[in-house]
Amino acid sequence: MARQGFIRGTSLQIVPEDQISALHEGALKVLGETGVRFEDAWTLDFLARQGCAVDEAAGRVRFPPELVEDSLAQAPRSFSLAAPNPANDLELGGDRFYFSHSSGMQTIDLDTLEPRRPTRREYIDCIRVLQALPHLDHLGCYPYFGFDDMPDVVAVPEGVALHMQYSDKHQMTACSNDAELFTFQMAQALGHEILGTIGSSPPLTWSSGAVTSARRVVEAGYALATVDGAMMGGTGPATAPGSVIVSTAEHLAMVVLVQCLHPGHRMLIGHFSAPLNMRTGSPAFGQIGASLSNAIFNQLWRHYGLPLSNGSPGYVSAKGMEFQAGYEKGIAAILSALTGVSSMLLHLGVSSELTAHPVQAIMDDDIAGMVGRFASGEEMSQDTLAVELIQGVGPIPGHYLSRPHTRKWWRKEQFMAATADSLSYAEWLEGGKKTALDYARAKLDAILAEPEHRFTTPAQDADLHRILDEARDYFARRP
Repeated sequence: MARQGFIRGTSLQIVPEDQISALHEGALKVLGETGVRFEDAWTLDFLARQGCAVDEAAGRVRFPPELVEDSLAQAPRSFSLAAPNPANDLELGGDRFYFSHSSGMQTIDLDTLEPRRPTRREYIDCIRVLQALPHLDHLGCYPYFGFDDMPDVVAVPEGVALHMQYSDKHQMTACSNDAELFTFQMAQALGHEILGTIGSSPPLTWSSGAVTSARRVVEAGYALATVDGAMMGGTGPATAPGSVIVSTAEHLAMVVLVQCLHPGHRMLIGHFSAPLNMRTGSPAFGQIGASLSNAIFNQLWRHYGLPLSNGSPGYVSAKGMEFQAGYEKGIAAILSALTGVSSMLLHLGVSSELTAHPVQAIMDDDIAGMVGRFASGEEMSQDTLAVELIQGVGPIPGHYLSRPHTRKWWRKEQFMAATADSLSYAEWLEGGKKTALDYARAKLDAILAEPEHRFTTPAQDADLHRILDEARDYFARRP
């Protein structure tokens, strides 16, 4: 039995249905006339043999529209991802959606908000928190970009090993810089299935490394997640529809490559776009423009029928765990949920891609629960309409508190947040005026006070250590 996640019961369309074709035709026009750059000689030769027009000198590939349409038709509309624990398997596609987490370069000191590199112990404790959260359905590529004084180049394999040891949820893995040479060995040694993730290089480019990683994912038989990253006004048009066309063209080019390599290969299409902050030159995380882009992208790819993900709900411009972070994440998450996402990053990130902390993840889990409850919609039945009950209770002095209907339904109807203050004002004053942050810090302490659980055997740990030693040696010798 796979994880339930949430089943979307209501949806939002931001683009009139008769205008979706304009987005699609725009992407086909870009693919057919402008083309996409592939910085890989093997790919240029392969796509030329599939009927594409290839300019080898420029590395540019132009795609005939019928090849794009045929490749889209080959890609699965839904598929499963196995987790180490079958109860955590994922079913991607349709109206089911899941939550995962973002990441940060560093952790923060909770008292000063100063960033610093996490320790190995803090990395493990972060995974333990992510494992414990009820609405965190699967692990992302990493919570932090490394720990202690390890070389950054081995951060991905080191992190994947810790994920396997301290969680039985499914995990995404970053495929770059040859990390997959070792993370795939780990997965195969333990019998795990992972979701390999690659990123485009906007505008309209796939690097040699991304293509090599994609081929390795396909050959290994793992599902492939493709992630774009256009900054609106920088590496994509300033308008959301135009930037969506750039991102869609990039994805469709990779869909063609992957489906020609292996028809029917599982693919998750990831959108991670934000406006460019024209004052600082950095991504304007948390801006409503990112959600507009997500909404348009999601509607188009729901039209195509492929499972899709959004990355931007998990990244904000706030600098601490406070009001701005809450509204930036909450608004982005509910709009992604309502417009058709299959999975989204939400938990953990504190400020842009710079900092992350498990206390933030604990508060984010309440956002996930609230968003999921709303997007699930409302059951319409004789029992929920409750007409006979209403007639039986009548006007004052009638009431519903003691009725069996209330006992049956109130917990289903209400979402009870774990870190939100719900005391009366008098109780709040008497109780020390605690905030959501106080409750989240207490929950962190409670989770970490539980006995530490390892999900790997000594023999599996030995395999992981052996592969990590090979990775360290490989990266140490590589120029």
